[in-house]
Amino acid sequence: MLIDNKLEKTLNGPSIFLGITFTVLGLAFSFSSDWILGIPFLLVACFLFFTFSGIEINTDKQQIKSYYKVFGLIKRGKWISLSKYKGVTLVRMKKTQTMFSRSNRQTSITNRYFQIYLVNKANKPELPIKKCKTFEEAQNSLDEFSIWLKMPVFSI
Repeated sequence: MLIDNKLEKTLNGPSIFLGITFTVLGLAFSFSSDWILGIPFLLVACFLFFTFSGIEINTDKQQIKSYYKVFGLIKRGKWISLSKYKGVTLVRMKKTQTMFSRSNRQTSITNRYFQIYLVNKANKPELPIKKCKTFEEAQNSLDEFSIWLKMPVFSI
C-alpha cells in the first residue's frame, strides 16, 4: 500500500502576504507595457503558492520518502528504509508566527496541532509522517500507522 501525506505548504500564516505581493506585481507588470518583468514575478508567486512538503510511505517495500513537490508537479525526494526506525509516536505541537508592522506593532498567530512522528533508535521523534488538527484524529491515525507499518506506539 502506498500512503501519501501532505505535511506543510511553503507559505502559511502571515507570510502568505509575500505570495500575494508577488502575484499583484506580476499581474500589474503583465498588463502594462513591461510584460517581460511580470513573468518572473508570476513564476515566483506560483512557486510559493504551489510548492509543499510531504511524506510517501510504501508499506509493501518498507520504505519512506520525504519529498518536496515543486510547483505542485515535480516530486523531489529519496527513498530510505523503514528499518531505521523502531516505532511511531504522537507529539503535540504549537507554532507561533509573529509579524511587526512599520509602527512596531506586533501581530501573532498561534496554531496548535498534533503530529505523528517516526521514532529513531535513540527513542527520539525524527521524521513527521502526518499532521492532524484534533487529538481524536491524531489518535486514530496513530493507531492506523502502527498497524500499517507494524511498529509499536511510543509515548514521549
